[in-house]
Amino acid sequence: MKGIVVLMLSCLMVACASQPKVVKSEAQRQQEAVQFAITEEIRLRLIAADCSQMDGILEAAANYTVRDWHLRNGKLIEAADEHFTYHMSMFNQGKWQGATAMSQQMVYAAYQTAERAAQEVIAVENDKRAACMSRLDAYKRGDYDLKRIDPVMAAQIQDLKSDRSIRDEKLKLQQAIIKDAPRAGRSMYQVEKMWAKRGCERGKVAIMVAQWPNEVYHGSCKNESVVIGCKWGSCKELK
Repeated sequence: MKGIVVLMLSCLMVACASQPKVVKSEAQRQQEAVQFAITEEIRLRLIAADCSQMDGILEAAANYTVRDWHLRNGKLIEAADEHFTYHMSMFNQGKWQGATAMSQQMVYAAYQTAERAAQEVIAVENDKRAACMSRLDAYKRGDYDLKRIDPVMAAQIQDLKSDRSIRDEKLKLQQAIIKDAPRAGRSMYQVEKMWAKRGCERGKVAIMVAQWPNEVYHGSCKNESVVIGCKWGSCKELK
């Protein structure tokens, strides 16, 4: 019996040793780091927006919480935003069509992950006020700072900011933007949800202003010209 156990353990060790180790490329690690930062910022804003609807005191607390979180994490978020578009372009060898598609996939995944995480607060039915105050206090303490949640990812974002080769590439890609502007920004996920509620066709909306956190989208829907303004991912129709 003992011999059988030893043999089984040996087989398991051999099987584990034979499994190839997945090695991520530098571009993949950079993409994950950017998506991590975007996801955490979206989660905070979803929770803050939901809690703000309860009363004026919670609205003020949520606003202060977002401000203070950005004071501590702002440089990392700026680094992630700064590399969001042209890092994707580099990954796609400068082809805007592929870059835009990949960047939108990343934003959609970030929103979906953030929405699931935010449900811990948003979906609370009993004593919602206490749940909001507890989570906002946790953000104020720094429990959800990027460096505390995932020090490795935070360090990766910091490396992005200091990467000379990417900074140099930025100039080339800015020239490409002038010739072929991207048709989507970070708020496209929210815009498409609004678009669907209006019963409008996807694909008939394009970005006019892409200067995060301020973005403006335009499209035609039901014989109307619709302009949607977004700030920090919160969007509304502009009359």
